[in-house]
Amino acid sequence: MEILSGYKEVYQEAERDTVLKLQMAMYGLIQAARQWIKCLSDVLITWGFAPCESDPCLVYRINENGLCIILMYVDDNLIIGSDMTIEQATEEIKKVFNVMISPEATEYLRCEIKVAKDHTCGWIGQPHLYKNLDRKLGDIVKTQRTTETLSTPGFHVVRNIPNAVYITDKEQKLYRNGVGMLLYLVKHSRPDLSNGT
Repeated sequence: MEILSGYKEVYQEAERDTVLKLQMAMYGLIQAARQWIKCLSDVLITWGFAPCESDPCLVYRINENGLCIILMYVDDNLIIGSDMTIEQATEEIKKVFNVMISPEATEYLRCEIKVAKDHTCGWIGQPHLYKNLDRKLGDIVKTQRTTETLSTPGFHVVRNIPNAVYITDKEQKLYRNGVGMLLYLVKHSRPDLSNGT
């Protein structure tokens, strides 16, 4: 790190050097994840991997051994493909980066992964999140009145009544927490939930 130009004149004493400019990414800072993904992507692209058009954190390569897909999320990566393509990709990665490799993926980004013994199909789910949602919000949801899906024919939006009872800060926090958990489910293992609202 170095002191920014213009501050050198103000902070001439060494103990007052409080404003610093970051010269490179450091682990733990927000830019570090971006720089790491950029570095890893650049290396993978030189090896023949192509980024997915809809999600640049997914890269793939098709060669004589078959299809290899790498999912990148900060420092957690998942490699999918035939045994030969996975072995080839991991060997290439090990030559450049210091990595820890798990022989079988049973969990990725807090999603549970189960694969059939013959590797013909798999399941991704978040049962811990379902249980957490039920524990936090189950009793509240069960006592609410049921309504039809929003935006159905005949549905009308009504303005808030000026002297209506508002929910407390604690209830707002619980609501936001529940919405966040539902969005996490939609993002990873239950995209079908987004169709209900």
